[in-house]
Amino acid sequence: MTIAVDTHARRQPGQLALPALVLAFAVAAAIAAPWRYLAYLESYLSQAIILPPILAAGVAVASLLLRPAAPFSFILDTTRESLLRVVLVVLLCMLGVSAFTTFKVLIPEFVPFYADPILAQLDRMVHGGDPGLLARAIVPAWAHYPLAFLYGPVWFIQWFGLMGFVALLPNQAFRMRYFWAMALTFCLLGTAAATIFSSVGPVFYERIYMDDRFAALTRLVFDGSAVGSYMAEATSYLYDSYMSSAVRMGSGISAMPSMHIAVATLNAHMLFSFDRRAGVIGWAYLGAIFIGSIFLGWHYALDGYFSFIAVSLIWWGASRLPGARGAQVHSDGKLMQPA
Repeated sequence: MTIAVDTHARRQPGQLALPALVLAFAVAAAIAAPWRYLAYLESYLSQAIILPPILAAGVAVASLLLRPAAPFSFILDTTRESLLRVVLVVLLCMLGVSAFTTFKVLIPEFVPFYADPILAQLDRMVHGGDPGLLARAIVPAWAHYPLAFLYGPVWFIQWFGLMGFVALLPNQAFRMRYFWAMALTFCLLGTAAATIFSSVGPVFYERIYMDDRFAALTRLVFDGSAVGSYMAEATSYLYDSYMSSAVRMGSGISAMPSMHIAVATLNAHMLFSFDRRAGVIGWAYLGAIFIGSIFLGWHYALDGYFSFIAVSLIWWGASRLPGARGAQVHSDGKLMQPA
């Protein structure tokens, strides 16, 4: 299944609404914590050097999917026609991610961590036990490292890589739908909902609440698998940043809702709308991320359920927002066309 829309569709009004939302989000973060926001923005911009190879990979994939008979001409055309658009997407992404990180580290200042005992109890009631321990019982030893790899490095690559891929697509309505959904996901879920449900997750439970409720799980996370040293390093990085208020990329502790699940869900919807075969891969990856989130102790299962439902609703609603109207799925066998 692929996407096809009327190639004669007129440019839709309200094209500046999405950039305005991202800029407003950035300004709000800068007002809330000026020095923090500027420090995060500087850090993320300094790491933008990793984006060109990711975008190059995105162009290569897009060329094979959209113009398999002449991929090199597609690459040349895309570079000429889409370079400015990609640069603007990268800039807005840096502004938005810096704002997201700023608000994330401010969560315990706005709403001190409180929701974990409630989430842990609900998780146990729904599943008849702690989901993390259940996952530990069914995931074979050989899958520990691949699961952590998919949850860690691969997640960041697919997040930025697929944003670059979508930025290159010729279908304007589809691009706008995806970026509207991404922006709303980080504003509504990653910032607003994360503040309302201020929580840390099982892996930090004992350090924050001084309660060994998840001692069995954390013992398995740190000592019972091949990724124990990685988890010890990752959790120490986040906890030390939290305790010292240090400005570090990717810092901030938040469990509900899961942004790993949120981004993976959005990309699964996008890939399935683009092509069913790609969608199968996207949904399979989402399943792996969900298992990894509870297996590694980062999240309660409820965090993932919440993110999946919320992002699915956002994806549905985004097609009705300015610039995204008309981004509909058709099964006529055509590849995406300009809109």
